[in-house]
Amino acid sequence: MGRHDDSEVTRGRGYTETALIDHLRDVNDTYQRLPTISDLEHYNDKRNSDITPHPQTYVSRFGSWTTALEMAFPDAELCRELWRVANRLDRRPYQDDLDDHGRFGLRAYRQRFGSWEAALEAAEFDPSVRIPVDFLIADLWRVATVEETYSETESETEKPVFSKVDDWWSLSVEKLERHGKYSYQTYIRRLGGSRGGITGSEQQIGLRSFSN
Repeated sequence: MGRHDDSEVTRGRGYTETALIDHLRDVNDTYQRLPTISDLEHYNDKRNSDITPHPQTYVSRFGSWTTALEMAFPDAELCRELWRVANRLDRRPYQDDLDDHGRFGLRAYRQRFGSWEAALEAAEFDPSVRIPVDFLIADLWRVATVEETYSETESETEKPVFSKVDDWWSLSVEKLERHGKYSYQTYIRRLGGSRGGITGSEQQIGLRSFSN
Protein backbone atom coordinates (compact mmCIF):
# COMPACT_ATOMS: atom_id res chain seq x y z
CA MET A 1 0.00 0.00 0.00
CA GLY A 2 2.91 2.37 0.70
CA ARG A 3 4.04 4.72 -2.06
CA HIS A 4 7.66 5.24 -1.01
CA ASP A 5 10.53 2.77 -1.13
CA ASP A 6 13.34 2.10 1.32
CA SER A 7 15.66 4.52 -0.48
CA GLU A 8 13.54 7.42 0.74
CA VAL A 9 14.30 6.62 4.37
CA THR A 10 17.80 6.79 5.83
CA ARG A 11 19.04 6.21 9.34
CA GLY A 12 20.69 9.62 9.51
CA ARG A 13 17.96 11.88 8.11
CA GLY A 14 14.80 9.85 8.77
CA TYR A 15 11.81 10.19 6.49
CA THR A 16 11.68 12.62 3.61
CA GLU A 17 8.72 15.01 3.41
CA THR A 18 7.50 13.07 0.39
CA ALA A 19 7.54 9.82 2.35
CA LEU A 20 5.68 11.42 5.26
CA ILE A 21 3.02 12.87 2.98
CA ASP A 22 2.61 9.59 1.10
CA HIS A 23 2.18 7.79 4.41
CA LEU A 24 -0.62 10.16 5.43
CA ARG A 25 -2.32 9.53 2.11
CA ASP A 26 -2.10 5.79 2.76
CA VAL A 27 -3.84 6.37 6.10
CA ASN A 28 -6.55 8.34 4.32
CA ASP A 29 -7.03 5.52 1.82
CA THR A 30 -7.56 3.12 4.72
CA TYR A 31 -9.93 5.16 6.88
CA GLN A 32 -11.58 7.35 4.19
CA ARG A 33 -11.38 10.52 6.25
CA LEU A 34 -8.85 13.27 6.95
CA PRO A 35 -6.40 11.40 9.19
CA THR A 36 -6.26 12.14 12.90
CA ILE A 37 -3.29 11.41 15.13
CA SER A 38 -5.22 8.42 16.48
CA ASP A 39 -5.76 7.16 12.92
CA LEU A 40 -2.03 7.37 12.26
CA GLU A 41 -1.20 5.52 15.48
CA HIS A 42 -3.72 2.77 14.78
CA TYR A 43 -2.49 2.44 11.20
CA ASN A 44 1.13 2.25 12.37
CA ASP A 45 0.27 -0.46 14.89
CA LYS A 46 -0.60 -2.73 11.97
CA ARG A 47 2.80 -2.17 10.32
CA ASN A 48 6.46 -2.59 11.20
CA SER A 49 7.09 0.24 13.68
CA ASP A 50 10.63 0.62 12.36
CA ILE A 51 9.37 1.99 9.05
CA THR A 52 6.35 4.04 10.22
CA PRO A 53 6.61 7.67 11.31
CA HIS A 54 5.54 8.79 14.79
CA PRO A 55 2.98 11.64 14.99
CA GLN A 56 5.61 13.87 16.58
CA THR A 57 7.69 13.45 13.42
CA TYR A 58 5.04 15.36 11.50
CA VAL A 59 4.94 18.13 14.10
CA SER A 60 8.74 18.44 14.05
CA ARG A 61 9.01 18.37 10.27
CA PHE A 62 6.02 20.52 9.28
CA GLY A 63 5.58 22.69 12.38
CA SER A 64 2.17 21.29 13.36
CA TRP A 65 -0.17 18.41 12.62
CA THR A 66 -2.56 20.81 10.87
CA THR A 67 0.16 22.04 8.54
CA ALA A 68 1.13 18.46 7.72
CA LEU A 69 -2.48 17.74 6.71
CA GLU A 70 -2.59 20.89 4.59
CA MET A 71 0.56 19.78 2.78
CA ALA A 72 -0.75 16.25 2.24
CA PHE A 73 -4.29 17.30 1.31
CA PRO A 74 -4.35 20.83 -0.18
CA ASP A 75 -7.54 22.90 -0.27
CA ALA A 76 -7.82 22.31 -4.01
CA GLU A 77 -7.91 18.55 -3.47
CA LEU A 78 -10.71 18.82 -0.91
CA CYS A 79 -12.65 20.97 -3.38
CA ARG A 80 -12.09 18.48 -6.20
CA GLU A 81 -13.39 15.75 -3.92
CA LEU A 82 -16.65 17.70 -3.47
CA TRP A 83 -17.03 17.78 -7.24
CA ARG A 84 -16.28 14.06 -7.50
CA VAL A 85 -19.09 13.37 -5.01
CA ALA A 86 -21.37 15.75 -6.93
CA ASN A 87 -20.68 13.95 -10.20
CA ARG A 88 -21.32 10.58 -8.58
CA LEU A 89 -24.66 11.70 -7.12
CA ASP A 90 -25.56 13.88 -10.12
CA ARG A 91 -26.34 16.83 -7.85
CA ARG A 92 -24.70 19.28 -5.48
CA PRO A 93 -23.35 17.45 -2.42
CA TYR A 94 -24.99 17.94 0.97
CA GLN A 95 -23.38 17.52 4.37
CA ASP A 96 -24.95 14.10 4.89
CA ASP A 97 -23.35 12.81 1.68
CA LEU A 98 -19.74 13.17 2.77
CA ASP A 99 -19.49 10.38 5.31
CA ASP A 100 -21.06 7.90 2.87
CA HIS A 101 -19.46 9.01 -0.39
CA GLY A 102 -16.49 11.26 0.36
CA ARG A 103 -12.84 10.62 1.19
CA PHE A 104 -12.57 13.22 3.93
CA GLY A 105 -15.83 13.59 5.87
CA LEU A 106 -17.73 16.68 6.95
CA ARG A 107 -15.45 17.46 9.91
CA ALA A 108 -12.49 17.96 7.57
CA TYR A 109 -14.30 20.65 5.58
CA ARG A 110 -15.48 22.49 8.67
CA GLN A 111 -11.98 22.45 10.15
CA ARG A 112 -10.25 23.50 6.94
CA PHE A 113 -12.66 26.16 5.68
CA GLY A 114 -14.39 27.21 8.90
CA SER A 115 -17.88 26.11 7.89
CA TRP A 116 -19.71 23.93 5.39
CA GLU A 117 -20.96 27.04 3.57
CA ALA A 118 -17.40 28.36 3.21
CA ALA A 119 -16.27 24.99 1.83
CA LEU A 120 -19.01 25.11 -0.81
CA GLU A 121 -18.01 28.64 -1.77
CA ALA A 122 -14.37 27.59 -2.08
CA ALA A 123 -15.44 24.78 -4.42
CA GLU A 124 -17.70 27.24 -6.29
CA PHE A 125 -21.00 25.64 -5.33
CA ASP A 126 -24.01 27.72 -4.30
CA PRO A 127 -24.18 27.32 -0.48
CA SER A 128 -27.73 28.67 -0.34
CA VAL A 129 -29.12 25.58 -2.07
CA ARG A 130 -30.68 23.13 0.41
CA ILE A 131 -32.23 19.70 -0.01
CA PRO A 132 -35.75 20.46 -1.27
CA VAL A 133 -38.47 19.44 1.18
CA ASP A 134 -40.24 17.56 -1.62
CA PHE A 135 -37.12 15.42 -2.04
CA LEU A 136 -37.12 14.55 1.66
CA ILE A 137 -40.82 13.68 1.69
CA ALA A 138 -40.53 11.55 -1.44
CA ASP A 139 -37.57 9.68 -0.01
CA LEU A 140 -39.36 9.16 3.29
CA TRP A 141 -42.28 7.50 1.55
CA ARG A 142 -39.90 5.44 -0.57
CA VAL A 143 -38.19 4.11 2.56
CA ALA A 144 -41.57 3.39 4.16
CA THR A 145 -42.50 1.05 1.31
CA VAL A 146 -39.20 -0.87 1.27
CA GLU A 147 -39.86 -4.51 2.07
CA GLU A 148 -37.58 -5.99 4.74
CA THR A 149 -36.69 -9.66 5.04
CA TYR A 150 -36.54 -11.27 8.47
CA SER A 151 -35.43 -14.66 9.69
CA GLU A 152 -37.90 -17.11 11.18
CA THR A 153 -36.37 -16.52 14.63
CA GLU A 154 -37.27 -12.83 14.65
CA SER A 155 -40.52 -11.97 16.39
CA GLU A 156 -43.12 -9.50 15.16
CA THR A 157 -42.19 -7.03 17.91
CA GLU A 158 -38.62 -6.85 16.60
CA LYS A 159 -39.68 -5.74 13.14
CA PRO A 160 -39.64 -2.02 12.22
CA VAL A 161 -43.05 -0.43 12.63
CA PHE A 162 -44.66 1.98 10.21
CA SER A 163 -48.12 3.00 11.40
CA LYS A 164 -50.31 6.08 11.54
CA VAL A 165 -50.88 7.30 15.08
CA ASP A 166 -52.48 10.68 15.84
CA ASP A 167 -51.54 12.08 12.44
CA TRP A 168 -47.90 11.08 12.89
CA TRP A 169 -45.97 8.34 11.21
CA SER A 170 -43.63 6.08 13.12
CA LEU A 171 -40.65 4.77 11.18
CA SER A 172 -37.63 3.05 12.68
CA VAL A 173 -34.39 5.02 12.75
CA GLU A 174 -32.56 1.86 11.73
CA LYS A 175 -34.68 1.51 8.59
CA LEU A 176 -34.02 5.13 7.65
CA GLU A 177 -30.29 4.64 8.16
CA ARG A 178 -30.30 1.51 6.01
CA HIS A 179 -32.39 2.80 3.13
CA GLY A 180 -32.68 6.61 3.34
CA LYS A 181 -30.66 8.91 1.09
CA TYR A 182 -30.06 11.32 3.97
CA SER A 183 -29.38 11.00 7.70
CA TYR A 184 -32.35 10.67 10.04
CA GLN A 185 -31.27 13.96 11.68
CA THR A 186 -31.96 15.72 8.37
CA TYR A 187 -35.52 14.37 8.20
CA ILE A 188 -36.14 15.47 11.80
CA ARG A 189 -34.57 18.90 11.38
CA ARG A 190 -36.26 19.77 8.10
CA LEU A 191 -39.63 18.03 8.48
CA GLY A 192 -40.39 18.81 12.10
CA GLY A 193 -40.25 15.34 13.61
CA SER A 194 -38.72 14.06 16.80
CA ARG A 195 -36.78 11.00 17.80
CA GLY A 196 -38.03 8.96 20.70
CA GLY A 197 -39.76 5.84 21.90
CA ILE A 198 -38.90 2.20 21.56
CA THR A 199 -40.96 -0.34 19.63
CA GLY A 200 -39.53 -3.80 20.09
CA SER A 201 -35.77 -3.43 19.65
CA GLU A 202 -36.06 -0.59 17.16
CA GLN A 203 -35.77 3.10 18.05
CA GLN A 204 -38.51 5.06 16.34
CA ILE A 205 -38.65 8.39 14.59
CA GLY A 206 -41.93 10.31 14.53
CA LEU A 207 -42.59 12.28 11.36
CA ARG A 208 -45.60 14.43 10.59
CA SER A 209 -48.02 13.22 7.96
CA PHE A 210 -47.61 15.06 4.66
CA SER A 211 -50.62 13.57 2.93
CA ASN A 212 -52.28 16.96 2.51
